[in-house]
Amino acid sequence: MQKTVFIYRRPNTTNLPDDVYVEAKRRIGSVYTKGGDILKGLTIAEQKKWLPEILGIAPTEAGWAKEARRYFANLTIEVPAEGVTLNIAMDEEGNPINVVDYIKYRFAMDHPHVSTDENSNAGRYFISDPQKEEAAAVADTRLRKDAYKQLILLGDDADRAILVLKAAGVRTADLTPQQVELELEDMLEDNPNEFIRICTDKNLDTVALIWDCVEAGVIRKSGNTFLFGDEVLGDDMEQAIRFLGLKKNSSMLLDIKAKLKAFS
Repeated sequence: MQKTVFIYRRPNTTNLPDDVYVEAKRRIGSVYTKGGDILKGLTIAEQKKWLPEILGIAPTEAGWAKEARRYFANLTIEVPAEGVTLNIAMDEEGNPINVVDYIKYRFAMDHPHVSTDENSNAGRYFISDPQKEEAAAVADTRLRKDAYKQLILLGDDADRAILVLKAAGVRTADLTPQQVELELEDMLEDNPNEFIRICTDKNLDTVALIWDCVEAGVIRKSGNTFLFGDEVLGDDMEQAIRFLGLKKNSSMLLDIKAKLKAFS
């Protein structure tokens, strides 16, 4: 199976004219790691497995370590203006089909001047992996589909829709049904993963209750800590949920609900 990645230069940010920059030779070369060793990108086991066919020397032979070090010290990747293509496909036994290309890929992945993020400013070069990007796009589409399934369910359950908004810290008192729908859709678009988490949270009722109480002043929030009077409910939402769920605290929970009702 073919698997191809590309290494590209970043856009010209030097003082060179663009036409000169395009024609200039650019290469990714050897560097030292923080530990003072030559950057390799491969584990020792991988070096022993894949380098012999390149070096023409076995790991058991005298001079192996010296030859391996020399190889990585001289390893460079020429990156022309149009980028460089590397075949990083593996065979059924987990070995690279093109050993040199795969070694260069691993070397580049660990190189301080190379980034895997095309949209950042990190590094002088970036690696583009179309198959990885395609898989990420498919995963994002599936995530959004799942989020919209939750949104559709909320369309048939107005009370739960309000709970979801409350659990997200949204004030719902004066919202019309249309505004509730818009708020939910904004939540989904902003963070579909978090939207699904809130919608499927088994503690949704308790989370919404806590935020209702904070808004009404029944429960105080100091930093991340939730307090009912002088009683600490928890140092974060998770602890507060756990505290209020304990049977021994049921009377306090009833007291909190009664105080909230008095403010309603």
